[in-house]
Amino acid sequence: MKFIFCLALLIPLISFAQTKLLLIGGGSRPEQAMREFVQLAQGTQSHILIIPWASQSLEGAEKIKLEFTNYGAKKIEIIPHELSPADLIQLQEKIRLSTGIFFTGGNQNSLMASIKKFQLIDLIKNKFQQGTMIGGTSAGTAIMSDPMLNGEANLEVIDGAQVGLTEGLGLLPAKVIVDQHFIVRGRFNRLAGLILDGKGDTGVAVDENTSLLIFGNTARVIGPTQVLIFTKSAASTLQIKILTPESVYEF
Repeated sequence: MKFIFCLALLIPLISFAQTKLLLIGGGSRPEQAMREFVQLAQGTQSHILIIPWASQSLEGAEKIKLEFTNYGAKKIEIIPHELSPADLIQLQEKIRLSTGIFFTGGNQNSLMASIKKFQLIDLIKNKFQQGTMIGGTSAGTAIMSDPMLNGEANLEVIDGAQVGLTEGLGLLPAKVIVDQHFIVRGRFNRLAGLILDGKGDTGVAVDENTSLLIFGNTARVIGPTQVLIFTKSAASTLQIKILTPESVYEF
């Protein structure tokens, strides 16, 4: 009876785990955002995996590892690009035991191709739903939505510009499209066009050096610049909400 009673108490805790997601728009990673990532990944008890598959280089991953170390993370591992069958089994177990997963920048198509190749989508989604801290920068941010901007601009033409959408990891709410390096690289037209064309219900535009930290459906801006939220009104006009540092938004 005691076991059944304890289990009954535990089920609500499992069911209502708060999802935690950090989206960094590329460029410099805000110190406060990286510190909070470590804290939300259990701080000195953390086990953080850095996945660098968006780039062939490990330089960015090594810098991120150093940042996490400086902010108090206990155990940090960089996952190699090539995995044998035995390595993949070990990686699956590491993901199950991890308290945080961070995706580096580069090419989001390469990153998603590797995630699909190693059949990790469901495992990562399950960890996210269980409350594991997950984040990324640049390409590591782009993969968080489904559909995902593929960055190759080869699928369709909107307002004279070619825009490509493909399958992403889908940790953001359905029909949310995220874009990064937004203001710096002048990507207003492509995301606005997708929302007006009905390809997504909400566009989340994260500028460089800035981030959006999302708890469940509540998001907060961390960094020096802005995050823009695009939606379409009932009259089919574009609505834009500008989120400044420390602004809060509800999805």
